Amino acid sequence: MLSACGTLFFYDSSMHTWRLKPVFAIFFLVTNCQELAADSFRCGRKLINVGDSTGELARVCGEPRHKDRGRETIRIDRVSRETSVERWYYKNSSRSLEHIIVIYKGRVVAVQVGHR
Repeated sequence: MLSACGTLFFYDSSMHTWRLKPVFAIFFLVTNCQELAADSFRCGRKLINVGDSTGELARVCGEPRHKDRGRETIRIDRVSRETSVERWYYKNSSRSLEHIIVIYKGRVVAVQVGHR
């Protein structure tokens, strides 16, 4: 068992603990994330950014394949709060990742990158 731990972990003598090697920590983080956040979304040759209006989003990207409403924790005036939001779902092709555009009071407040 120690030999298996020795390949993934190293002993940190300053803290007297076994620690996960950074390369493996990054690997686990990336492979276990189901949703990533971004601050922009590309529609063709145009970009939609956080702060853009829903009118601009619809004009540039067209109608989403799906819309829904729900509650999410978002940052409003540098404070995180749970509030009602609208989510617009876009997927450019069957091979692309789904993008979820989170909207609050008619403005894009977050771009989430989901799964295929």
